[in-house]
Amino acid sequence: MADYSLITKHKLLHMMKKMSRNSDSYVKRPGKDFSRSRKISFFDTLRFLLSLGAKSLDKELLDFFSYRPDLPTSSAMLQQRGKLKPNTMKVLFSVFTASLPKHSNFHGYHLLAADGSELSFPENKKEPLCHRKIPNTQKGKNAIHLNALYHLNSGIFDQVLLQPVHEKDEHSALITMLAQTEISGKVILTADRGYESYNTFAHILEKGWNFVIRGRQGDRGILSSLAIPDQEQFDVEYPVVICKKHCRGTKEQPEFYKRIRSGAKFDFFTEEQTEYPMKLRVIKLKVSEDLSEILFTNLSKEEMPVGMLQELYRMRWMIETAFSQLKYNLGASALHSKRIEYVLQELYAKVILFNYCKSILFHISLPQKTSWKYDYQISLSTAVDICLKSWRCPNGTAPPDVEILLLKYKVPIRRERSFPRTPSPKAVIYFTYRIA
Repeated sequence: MADYSLITKHKLLHMMKKMSRNSDSYVKRPGKDFSRSRKISFFDTLRFLLSLGAKSLDKELLDFFSYRPDLPTSSAMLQQRGKLKPNTMKVLFSVFTASLPKHSNFHGYHLLAADGSELSFPENKKEPLCHRKIPNTQKGKNAIHLNALYHLNSGIFDQVLLQPVHEKDEHSALITMLAQTEISGKVILTADRGYESYNTFAHILEKGWNFVIRGRQGDRGILSSLAIPDQEQFDVEYPVVICKKHCRGTKEQPEFYKRIRSGAKFDFFTEEQTEYPMKLRVIKLKVSEDLSEILFTNLSKEEMPVGMLQELYRMRWMIETAFSQLKYNLGASALHSKRIEYVLQELYAKVILFNYCKSILFHISLPQKTSWKYDYQISLSTAVDICLKSWRCPNGTAPPDVEILLLKYKVPIRRERSFPRTPSPKAVIYFTYRIA
């Protein structure tokens, strides 16, 4: 355990060196790009992307090259970054994340959460798919939508998919990520209301997974077509058949046959198969005096009682916390470019660093004392700083003793606390307003 941070660092460095030895597979012009000896090698370019903080690009270069008089300019670094294929950092993310241990400690299940978050960066009208006008102003900004599968047990992003904000499609993104993930065995996927869809349910079922997805109430969602009890709380199972078109038999049993509306997508219909049976369990929970929630699942009542489902769905909030940590602790809200190609490089680098830090943190055991009023956990904001300092130590420089330092910074776990969610638009952090 004491050497896990060094093992993780060496693992990531080894993967980068392996890519460097086969750099022609990751550059736009094989045989030409990075073929000559320059100040910034292929390996240095990857390491620089993984070392970026929230300072200006010039200050980041000063730190990275240890204030050497012959350090390269920011223009030279941008030219080197421009030689990388668009999927280079995504490949590094996939390989590194696949090597990290993933634990199934919720009654033997892997828990995954699906969600998305918007990331803003300075305005660039040359990227129309990302450009968005700011209401009531002459200004605009650019934005990209981050879709993610987050492994709740291990605290890391298992899959990410980045979409320009005007091509945002969380349903198709989730289906793509389901096809890409290598997690197998007993899995439960949790998601919020935006993912309620028969097509999504079917993809999860075909994967052999279970799901707990929050549903919409009223006349817009799946619930409106089901014969639900007139009760404040219920737990009912509905066998349904998704069908492509109405006929006499389907019209006579509307509570059983659910026709996909015109224009809606369902990927499992063929010329031969026009019906798709599935069994849904629908739970209505009273959260407070004037608030209730609808959950859709395929887990049985015997295996997953209502109380466990409530606990499981509450755990989904960890992905929201992870997005916040990625933006503000790892610096994904302070990027160094307006070009989408470079933005994607930096965002994949931030997710790699997030998984790097959380994997180390997960392997630190914090002993609890009976004299403490609360249970304690390691402070994440301080832990990120320590892990990043260890990562950024130049070759030949001893990194800090990560494990000992992490144990010095702990915060109480206060599960009873809750705060109202007051989302507000966040201002773009422009290049000229960076941390000194």
